[in-house]
Amino acid sequence: MENNTETKNEERTGWHRLLGLMMTPLFEKLGCEVTVEVDLSLKKQLLDVVVVRKHSSVLFDDLNPDYYEGFENLNEHNLISFKSFREVFNMDALEELYGHFTNYKKMKNLKEENNINLYAVTNHFPETLFNRFKETKLIEAIEKNKVYDLKVLTPVRFIITKDSNHPILGLFSNNIKQIILSRERLQHDGWLLQHTSTYLNKLYDHYNLQGVDMPYTREMFVKENYPEHYGQFLLGKQEGWQGGLQKGRQEGRQEGWQKGMQKGELTGKIQLLQQILKQPVSPKEALLAKNIDELQNIYIILEKEWKQVQN
Repeated sequence: MENNTETKNEERTGWHRLLGLMMTPLFEKLGCEVTVEVDLSLKKQLLDVVVVRKHSSVLFDDLNPDYYEGFENLNEHNLISFKSFREVFNMDALEELYGHFTNYKKMKNLKEENNINLYAVTNHFPETLFNRFKETKLIEAIEKNKVYDLKVLTPVRFIITKDSNHPILGLFSNNIKQIILSRERLQHDGWLLQHTSTYLNKLYDHYNLQGVDMPYTREMFVKENYPEHYGQFLLGKQEGWQGGLQKGRQEGRQEGWQKGMQKGELTGKIQLLQQILKQPVSPKEALLAKNIDELQNIYIILEKEWKQVQN
């Protein structure tokens, strides 16, 4: 039970850390100082992101205002709590955010409260929490289904990301179509892509660990960062499909088709990574002569080397 709890905490930390790191360039562009995963309590409860405004010369209009939807009212100090698609922002989460708020004021020795903003970035609409206040005037819809202000004690700005095609926030969804739309937006912004590309593969790997299929992500990465090898990538996929189809027909079994396709695709990926890593490229015939387990072991080793190069 303890190990399961630790694993869940690690998974949660991974999502939250990636969100903070990938949003950092946007806030830094505004002249803000950003800190990810700030420990504000004795119980090791981490606040996801703290954004401190250092300069006031940069205006939202000078940038893409759509990137800052919900954050237009940034204050001198801004505390951001994030809930992924596996979490909900409930009353406990709200109380925790208020706890961070209190501890932050003490830590920074801030006497005034009106220079601190609180934000809740959440994939799911906080229906249960909002239902507590539905008969009051404490909830204001800034933009329906997207941005809300909860005016209880210190106001909290809620930013709902479920149907967002924001180039960063939209990537933290379990909706493949939404992820692809956000990924396409990110691809068209060279500056933002340059500052976040380091984390993209980590994000994709995290999705795979969560059981969310991420189609074309490796293909996207190769196309953008190694265009000279993109043809080889596609060739490997095509050869895998053709080889698998032929073997499946010969054996008359679905299993044969799947294994043949897997061998062909692994072969293409191995050759691609060998080229990218500037290693001798193994002949296709030699690779196809190996079994799937052998090919997978080779691919795993090469992929680890590739990630080390990226980092």
